[in-house]
Amino acid sequence: MADGQNQGLERYVFYGNLESAPTYSRIVIIKSNFFDDDIYGTIKTIPKIPFELLPQTDIPFLFGQSRLDKDEQGRFILYADLVASAYFMLSRYEEIIKSGCRDKYGRFLAKDSIVFKQGCGFRPLVDEWGLYLRNLLRKSGIKLQEEKNEFKRIYLTHDIDRPFFFSFKSSIKQFIKNLIHYGNYIENPLRAYFRNEKDPFYTFPWIINQDNLVKKVYGENIVKDIYFIISAKNSKEYKYYPINSRKYKNLLKFLKKNNADFGLHVSHEGGCNPENIDKEIKFLPRCVDKENLLSRHHFLRWMEPEHINQMESVGIKEDFTLGYADSVGFRVGTCKPYYFINPVEQTVKNVIIHPMEIMEGSLQESQYMSLNEEKAFNISKKIVEQVKKYNGELVILFHNSSFTDDLYFRSLYKRLLELINDNKAI
Repeated sequence: MADGQNQGLERYVFYGNLESAPTYSRIVIIKSNFFDDDIYGTIKTIPKIPFELLPQTDIPFLFGQSRLDKDEQGRFILYADLVASAYFMLSRYEEIIKSGCRDKYGRFLAKDSIVFKQGCGFRPLVDEWGLYLRNLLRKSGIKLQEEKNEFKRIYLTHDIDRPFFFSFKSSIKQFIKNLIHYGNYIENPLRAYFRNEKDPFYTFPWIINQDNLVKKVYGENIVKDIYFIISAKNSKEYKYYPINSRKYKNLLKFLKKNNADFGLHVSHEGGCNPENIDKEIKFLPRCVDKENLLSRHHFLRWMEPEHINQMESVGIKEDFTLGYADSVGFRVGTCKPYYFINPVEQTVKNVIIHPMEIMEGSLQESQYMSLNEEKAFNISKKIVEQVKKYNGELVILFHNSSFTDDLYFRSLYKRLLELINDNKAI
């Protein structure tokens, strides 16, 4: 929970019991029973509801008691176990306790999260806890730098699930349908295939123009546009566009020419069986930096947290999967990057997690939040403001195939980027 500009503060915060706390500590967090051997890993460690609030605040926490004392040495004694609370969020501990609670894609959803059920999923609680502790340190006489009210990074990410609407076969079929007046008429399907003209999914030039507007305001050190590519072969369930086709290669050249970054979009099969990920990495084109490999799972199909071991072993350095499919918000309680904790092994892994706050499908799709454009913008605005307040990373996902005329995502995306640019001046 320490900020980059305030390194070394952890020495002033002790976690355990009061008798063991060193004299130089300024905050003593009293340990709850969360990590006890006979409790850890059982349903008994699910937080009790309703959540208590940190003393004299409106900030919920998950374990311990709402009590703050001060001893004769001037140390703050905090009985709210913020260490266990943060661990619960960041490690996705809840998902190993509720391992059977999955949708048809094998995903743990926001509606099943105890934090979302308590109405706290739109708040970066871990970041709020960190600020609370820093303010206690200030009260104890420790000098700290002021928090920055700005974006640390902005990631404009785009999953290429379907780069083109038409394949060669489907364009021929549509051409024949047009001739015999069968089904829906689609203008110039062959031209759409061969020249990408009026292909509803080929929105990449428009996306680049929009993303460049943000780069011009913040600079390319702050703003990154990342395209996640599926390199898996077809399976019985799913058909993927051939990544070695001429059309796909030309698309990647176009994106590379416009300074885009690339990552692996782990397939549905890779999310089910992480041993497939290594094969998918081998099929990635040269434009993908395999030495500093980025990833995101297709369908956000993050399975059991221990799958992180396989991701680490095949060389994935950073992952952008951890947002909920059925809701925008703060799945892991923070908008800051961190090294993932495997709650089964209780080890820190060498994979940096970039939490995702906003995905367009979560906002609009009827089985999820089912919001109109205005409500989608308003809730996204609140999230954007929270990320800026806590000097976090804003991670947004809009698919290239979403910017079609029958959806509101073009308008919403433009409004969100304008909002981000406006926040630069505030």
